[in-house]
Amino acid sequence: MMHHPSGTHPHHDPFEPVLEGVDPLSVDVFRAFKRSMILNRHLMMARLTTEDTHPAQAGCLLVLSHTDGLSQSDLAGMLHVSKPTVTSMLQKMEAAGTVERRSDEHDQRVTRLYLTPKGHDLARRMRAVHADVISATIGGMPESDRRELLRLLEALNERAAETLRGTEDAR
Repeated sequence: MMHHPSGTHPHHDPFEPVLEGVDPLSVDVFRAFKRSMILNRHLMMARLTTEDTHPAQAGCLLVLSHTDGLSQSDLAGMLHVSKPTVTSMLQKMEAAGTVERRSDEHDQRVTRLYLTPKGHDLARRMRAVHADVISATIGGMPESDRRELLRLLEALNERAAETLRGTEDAR
């Protein structure tokens, strides 16, 4: 990629800070990755407008549809969110009639989560929305591109996981 004579990068967003010490290509890749995540989130939200749910709740529904009876702590871990975030989300879902909480029969301190029939129906519709979005975006790419993208994202994820482990080990 060529630089402009002024030394600025041709794709530099004037609202994003210049990142000193990072090569311009890596910054472009990061910004493209970030834009992809944002666009896919917007697409998912647009497809969910006919449903009475939020994308975060959709994720919760999908997890519970595969593993009914999770504890709130396990659900928070699987969704990579804090326990208070899960509690707030579950309160809304319980009020909407899609989730119910029950005490664990062996340990009363643990609350288990179960989808109601309404929750199972909504989860089915969420799977259809996810399938539609994936088919419309990634599924429309040639197989060789999908395989290459998968390889690259797995490599990126492994580097991020290694860095995260190093950060946690340093604590």
